[in-house]
Amino acid sequence: MGKFRKMLAGVLSAAMVLSTMTVTAFAADTKMPTINDTTKTGSITIHKYEYNENSENHATGEEDRPQLPEGATPLQGAGFTIYKVADVNDLTKYYKANPESLPSVDEYLIDGKINDSKVLEKIPEAKTDKDGIAKFNNLALGFYVVVETTTPDKVTTPVEPFIVSVPMTTKDGDNWLYDVHVYPKNKTTYGGVTLEKKGNNTEPLSGVKFVLQKWNATASTWENAKNETGVEGVPFGELTTDDNGKITVDGLSQGKYRFIEINRGDNNSGYIMDGATTYVFTVTAEGKIDYDGKEENNITITVNNEKPDMKKEVQDRTSNAWKHDTDYNVGDMIPYKITIDVPSNITKLKEFTLTDTPKNLEDDINSVVVKCGKATLEKNTNYAIDKDTVDGKGFKITFKTSTMEAYAGKQIVVTYDAELLSTAVTTTEGNPNTAKLEYSNKILPDTDDNGNPNKPGTPGKDAIKDTATVYTFKLQINKKANSVEGDNLTGVKFDLYKEVPAGTEGAASAEDVKNAGLDTNKTWMKIAADLTTENGTVEKSGLANGTYYLVETKTVEGYNLLKAPVEVTLNIVYKTTTKKEYVTDENGVKTLVKNEIEKTETTFTENEANSTGTHTETIINKKGFELPITGGMGTVLFSIAGFALMAGAAFVLLRGRRKDA
Repeated sequence: MGKFRKMLAGVLSAAMVLSTMTVTAFAADTKMPTINDTTKTGSITIHKYEYNENSENHATGEEDRPQLPEGATPLQGAGFTIYKVADVNDLTKYYKANPESLPSVDEYLIDGKINDSKVLEKIPEAKTDKDGIAKFNNLALGFYVVVETTTPDKVTTPVEPFIVSVPMTTKDGDNWLYDVHVYPKNKTTYGGVTLEKKGNNTEPLSGVKFVLQKWNATASTWENAKNETGVEGVPFGELTTDDNGKITVDGLSQGKYRFIEINRGDNNSGYIMDGATTYVFTVTAEGKIDYDGKEENNITITVNNEKPDMKKEVQDRTSNAWKHDTDYNVGDMIPYKITIDVPSNITKLKEFTLTDTPKNLEDDINSVVVKCGKATLEKNTNYAIDKDTVDGKGFKITFKTSTMEAYAGKQIVVTYDAELLSTAVTTTEGNPNTAKLEYSNKILPDTDDNGNPNKPGTPGKDAIKDTATVYTFKLQINKKANSVEGDNLTGVKFDLYKEVPAGTEGAASAEDVKNAGLDTNKTWMKIAADLTTENGTVEKSGLANGTYYLVETKTVEGYNLLKAPVEVTLNIVYKTTTKKEYVTDENGVKTLVKNEIEKTETTFTENEANSTGTHTETIINKKGFELPITGGMGTVLFSIAGFALMAGAAFVLLRGRRKDA
């Protein structure tokens, strides 16, 4: 067969190249079949596929799909527009004048784009379907310039414009081929990315849900992304972090993407879901990931979730250490401390409040100080404080989150004093002081950002509760006659003293100390007066552990007052067992309850089990002649009377001797 008969078969070789259209030369043979019917129409079928390897295959104009290279994949969504640049008469004339080649496509382009002045007819764009096919039917005979006008994102480089002749000769060169098939290929590139979710202390968070979206520039909106290695692409949908806190996605075509957190997961209570922050990255034409100023083949995007923390403590009365339990006397002003770990996204939270609820205590709101390191937060600027509306004995601090940027990611410490009231219980229930931190558990966008599944609204909240407990105890005095098994004595009175530091306001006077028979070199506080037995018993509540002195001031007629104060030591050892758990209320608010008392066990130094927090002391009074309390006024009067009696006796004796003389 003549080489000329194969002249148009070479055009498909030109269409197969990626970026440079090389036209196969026509033969010098001037024989060609005759186009008998110039009114006949033809078609151009474009078979678009992605293939990243070099191929030696040449198209013939016929449907050669079975001859596609292994690994070639249909490419959906590629758009082509064809332009008629010569009719059948021009086509015939051109072949007769230039039998060795097709016209150069450059004759019809300006700066790589179609020259409209040379276009006879524009055929509207057609896009390839899921099989990668776009077809133009009912085409008048002539030359057509084929231009790829829509390129899928995964295509690295679009096919350059090329010319197709309708009709063209068959492979054997004997006949005209009116339905022409072309097979331009595209090189495609995909990228992959890993998202890593971490919580406090860099612990991996599993079960956190995200969506992955891609920017659609045409529609100016974000859409769910797809794995585009397949023909149609598979939507990712919701993506969930695995046991290592990771999500890995591949098959991303070039373009702009973003991750958005939509659910923190069921196992991540306390953490704040940030649904307003988006993690935007770009897949480049080379398949690299451009994120946060870095461009790499694969990149890991680390997303940190945070949760605040809160700790409530009371200062130990003797060691000054901060603990979750201690003991105090009724009337004492007790120092408390609340330490709060502030999340770094504090300024985005709608709510961040602290409520202190004491039981059998009353907070001194004027003693409240809020500090971060050495810096003091400003009342009415960084926070507002009010009496707790429940019973008026606590307080509520409302932090103004928008002003707390300087404290983001740091610790703030709230200190204050509270008085232990006379209603304090002495049982193992103790007197708890509970702090509650309530905060937003979601950060929502302020406005609809065109595709964000998290919508503006009122976020939910979580809470943390922590308790510091103060114990106080009871002293029970049993007054007996003559022995432990003796009769109960009613009406006996006592004063109760305790040594205090020098200079303590309200300490007993020196005279009272002397009269009580106490060490005058020490400072004493009378903490109870006229404790009077009834049926042999009297009680004094609200005592902390320590050493006390009972001074008997009145006894039953016929019985002697005690010579000296009675030393009483309260050393009740308390072991507090607490529990830590999450609870959910009827509104769905999840609260982390820390250091809630489950039970308290108390024992004395004598290892006597006790559940009431009561120390019992038995004191015996005896009948007969005994000196009263040493150092008291009774001693002085008794001595004076004795001296008077002795003097009288001496006088009588001397007088009797004189008479005998």
